[in-house]
Amino acid sequence: MDRSDRLKARIKELPDRPGVYLHRNSAGEVIYVGKARNLKNRVNSYLVGRGARDTKTMTLVHEIDTIDYVTTNNELEAILLENNLIKTHQPRYNILLRDDKTYPYLKVTMSEDYPRVVFTRRVDRKKGDLFYGPFFAGTARRLLKLVADQFKLRSCDLDITAGKNALPRPCLYYDMHQCLGPCVVGLTTPEAYRDMVDDVVLFLGGKTRQLQDKLSARMGTAAKEENFELAVYYRDLIRTVERVQAEQQVASAVDEDLDVWGLWEEGGDVAVQLFVMRDGNVVDRRELFWEKVADYQPGHFLSEVLQRYYQDNLFIPPEILIPFPIEDEELLEAWLSEQAARKVAVRDPQRGKAVDRIELANRNARLSHESRFKKSQQDRMQVAAARLGEVLGHQGEIQRIESFDISNIQGSDSVAGMVVLDRGKFDKKQYRIFNIRTVVGADDFRSMAEAVDRRYRRVLAEDKPLPDMILIDGGRGQLNAALTALNRLGIEGITIAGLAKREEELYVPEREEPIRLERRDPALHLVQTVRDETHRFSVASHRRRRSKRTLTSALDELPGIGDKRKRLLFERFGSVSGVKQASAQDLINVLGKKVGQSLYDELHVC
Repeated sequence: MDRSDRLKARIKELPDRPGVYLHRNSAGEVIYVGKARNLKNRVNSYLVGRGARDTKTMTLVHEIDTIDYVTTNNELEAILLENNLIKTHQPRYNILLRDDKTYPYLKVTMSEDYPRVVFTRRVDRKKGDLFYGPFFAGTARRLLKLVADQFKLRSCDLDITAGKNALPRPCLYYDMHQCLGPCVVGLTTPEAYRDMVDDVVLFLGGKTRQLQDKLSARMGTAAKEENFELAVYYRDLIRTVERVQAEQQVASAVDEDLDVWGLWEEGGDVAVQLFVMRDGNVVDRRELFWEKVADYQPGHFLSEVLQRYYQDNLFIPPEILIPFPIEDEELLEAWLSEQAARKVAVRDPQRGKAVDRIELANRNARLSHESRFKKSQQDRMQVAAARLGEVLGHQGEIQRIESFDISNIQGSDSVAGMVVLDRGKFDKKQYRIFNIRTVVGADDFRSMAEAVDRRYRRVLAEDKPLPDMILIDGGRGQLNAALTALNRLGIEGITIAGLAKREEELYVPEREEPIRLERRDPALHLVQTVRDETHRFSVASHRRRRSKRTLTSALDELPGIGDKRKRLLFERFGSVSGVKQASAQDLINVLGKKVGQSLYDELHVC
């Protein structure tokens, strides 16, 4: 029996019940885990119907060798079992939070008589300890230092039992007023120490307003008792809490506990942003990234992310805001409510402040996406440059490309723009503009020759290095014009190519036929990107030159307007229409009262 027949026979054995199914490959490795309201119908959809049409599913189907399943009493049990199996097997076709294990927690050791706050990456709730997080490592250590500096809990790992001395005398931290000294009987009381622990729990839990109220009351009591040293301590601690609260972003008018999710996807690369709001403030922000998600479907993807994230999260807020509806939203909401032992609402808001929060999370997700994948884009461009080197027969790496384009309107105000791509990144500081001087009329060939000659004559004179490659926007004619200019300068052997717009073909010297690359070839994408940037830059330069000339000619006949004042008007208003639309006060601000008013009067003569 072949694989297909064996799988079909296995599907017939599946029950019409809720449960979890596991797809294994020929090596017995679990490659996908899924839940189902009806196991037979769901698994069958992988081989027939809509489920078999997308690329990811077809790739998965081709790897499935055996199917296992576990039935459950209901869908809630299925989602819990699914999460546990995914955590155990880490199947490559499931959406995984691969870097979850790198997120640390802060643990308050409530199982000890005198609790401590410690940094940990392991969560064990059996002892009754409290955990806060997960945080980014920098955030966790910053909070830990703040707790150590401001709250007087012990930082040692001594086995301290109430009513017994652990040391004959307290350590230096007690003398520095950074520990209450529970290691020596009589320095503090269990009640006083427990109050300090409660303060830390409120602080780490984001309940800063409640903590401020408690500290203010204690400060008042200490002041009335004329214990001014203690009152000053509480005052400083209140200021610290206020400062931390002020640093929190997106403050809310009411004390809310909620999570706000944002997402940005582009080209299969996904950035997810989470704002953790506690007591009305954003107390943490988390970023998650996935590269090249196959067959990205927003509702399914975010639903999987939420399941993975909240599976082991120690605190699930009463409300979770998401940017769009997700798959199995009601089931997920029921599962979260069961996990939290109270009602949890999952909402994609349509109006009000919640929409503003979602937009903020989405905007941050987009910025994180740009930051995270910008380097990847640069890396891809360098890979494409290596491919381009192979296509053109370039010896060594193509690291620096200089590209030229000509822009004019019927030969007037002709300019050449040059852009630089250096190690996969455009270097705008090295862009150059060449106002064409020796060519009259529309002659792109001679204009290109002039720009190339001027550029590399100066490079040689200043003894600067030549680029690895020159790219010309144009076909055989523009390429030959550039080659002629280089030959006059004695520059030979440099890699040069022309990219013709119509067919997107590459023309190179000593080859009669152009190079035609596949549309998906990264080398073609690279030269297209460089050519388009060069075209943008040269067109913008041409427009600026034309606007300046038009403005200058229109102002030539006006009294009191010389070259300096023309330049000031151009820089301020940009065009003749801009000057004409300016108010008298605007012109006076630029030219002075007398000249400005005179110009305004000349331009507005009836």
